[in-house]
Amino acid sequence: MITPVLENDGLNDGLEVLAFTLDAEPDIIGAMDVGLNEEERRRAERLRLERDRRRFVVGRGQLRRVLASKLGISPSDVELEYGPLGKPYLSHRMPARNLRFSFSRSGAVAVVALSTGQEVGVDIEAVLPVPEADEIAALCFSASEGRSYATLGTEDRLEGFFRRWTQMEAISKALGCGLGQSMSWNERDWVVRRFIPRSGYIGSVVIPNGHSRDVTMH
Repeated sequence: MITPVLENDGLNDGLEVLAFTLDAEPDIIGAMDVGLNEEERRRAERLRLERDRRRFVVGRGQLRRVLASKLGISPSDVELEYGPLGKPYLSHRMPARNLRFSFSRSGAVAVVALSTGQEVGVDIEAVLPVPEADEIAALCFSASEGRSYATLGTEDRLEGFFRRWTQMEAISKALGCGLGQSMSWNERDWVVRRFIPRSGYIGSVVIPNGHSRDVTMH
């Protein structure tokens, strides 16, 4: 069920991205639910649609399984803590505190990015029409990304929009902040790797560029 879509390429030791589908058979969903804690079950129950509840359980259950396999513990024993804006981290009680991770889902697909010793952010999006893409790009993209996006032809615009959007989202996740906050960064601050988690989706994963200046958030 879990497929590597990005592994160590010789430049980024310890970075990997794993993809999986969120639509699963009832017995698999039941097995995933067993590993969740009470807070996660309450979050699932608050979702209005049954499909969304199932996908949440599978997503969180698979995240726990991936982390547990790295830590050598049971999925139910994985403890998470959260930053001020909800960024999840491994608890300080976990056996491998240098393991960093990021999670993203879109539609029926989810990914987990793992990194050793440095922050990581990942985002995936289903490539679907966005009528207001040009307006979003003008408002949200950096100056350089906005200029490069504006040069794209009509046939390349949709994919170009999602490449830039997933990069921006991944950076915000690595920083532990929301897109609405003011961030001070540029492309040189980050090592960016793009990948295709499944047909019809685009993803970006980022880790800090060790040779760049410090990345800050205001």
